[in-house]
Amino acid sequence: MFVVGLQASRQSEIDKLIEKALEEAGLSRREVNTLMRVRVVGLTSQSYIPKSRPQQGLITIWNPTEKQQSELVEGQAYAVAGLTPINSDTSTIYLRARGCTTQWRPLSPLTIQHFQPFYTPRKAVSLLQMGEVPLSSEFDVAAFVIYVGVVHKSSQQKRQWVFVADGSIISSQPHELSDALLAISFCSPSVDCDSIVPINYNLVGSTVGFCNLIKCAKDQTNHIWVAEATDNSTYFLSYDGANSKHLKDAAASADQWAKASTLTIEKLKEKVSSIISGK
Repeated sequence: MFVVGLQASRQSEIDKLIEKALEEAGLSRREVNTLMRVRVVGLTSQSYIPKSRPQQGLITIWNPTEKQQSELVEGQAYAVAGLTPINSDTSTIYLRARGCTTQWRPLSPLTIQHFQPFYTPRKAVSLLQMGEVPLSSEFDVAAFVIYVGVVHKSSQQKRQWVFVADGSIISSQPHELSDALLAISFCSPSVDCDSIVPINYNLVGSTVGFCNLIKCAKDQTNHIWVAEATDNSTYFLSYDGANSKHLKDAAASADQWAKASTLTIEKLKEKVSSIISGK
């Protein structure tokens, strides 16, 4: 009991010293705000013929309520109040709200019938279909991780490249490796702990589902597809959840291909090494 009490006393003294040092440095309080982002599209009445496709919106909800986190569902229509516009471009309106001041009222099935169809369920895109994805558009993919690169640091961010393949190109062109790879760029603020990397190196050799990647211009020199992961992007290793189940079949297909394609994967690794070395 004496030893435990002595350790507790020392720990208490250390905690007080740390609190004092933080206070003197102006860091006595550290506020962490949670946020969630919701991509939406404005509903169009059945009686209205639009001249262009409906503009999309990206709503950032600061400190979302537990109800919002659990009850906002893809494919559901809502009447939303309490939004503040931030910015816009040719295709997207950016809005902001605080969870406690934003009301999301689900529309009834009867009300939804008065609007044109607005929801296209998520689906996995194979590398064979990448040419059909518009530039700068979001897409989801399930693929086998060939290579996870080292983290390159700058003054403001860390950047890391991940190379993946799903076998869809190779199965149709067994003697070529062109377009068989997707290079994904991951970024994170450089203020993060040095031990934290955007993508864990242990993912090499795993089949991973990626959501909300942005298609970039193709690397015509190396004949590979390129994508960027934003702070709206996520990845999954299991596919039973509501946000990842659409990747399940594609992940199973990529995993099956990888298990039967050891030699091809080695060739893809060699191609990645050649790209990185600039040869």
